Amino acid sequence: MQGDEAKVLLGFPPNSRPTLSQVKAAYRKKVWESHPDLFPLHEKPGAESKFKLISEAYTYLQTGNSSLLFVSRDILKNLNRGLQTLKNGLENLLEVAEAAILH
Repeated sequence: MQGDEAKVLLGFPPNSRPTLSQVKAAYRKKVWESHPDLFPLHEKPGAESKFKLISEAYTYLQTGNSSLLFVSRDILKNLNRGLQTLKNGLENLLEVAEAAILH
């Protein structure tokens, strides 16, 4: 699902930038309008489908831009690698210092 599609499903203009609280309020409103239990039996399949799309749109917008999440994960992975490299380097330096002191 694309961001603009998710926004439109929750009632926002495609190029808007709703806040998290606006997204949550719009989701709650749409859930009450489209909940499958509110529809007659013959309309339930369509309502269930729309309800799932609205839930997916909410999840997408609530978590923000998914590419930003991937960037954040990459940054954390690189930071962890850097810290591990630093730790290994310090351990090696300590071994060399100990060997120098003992000899």
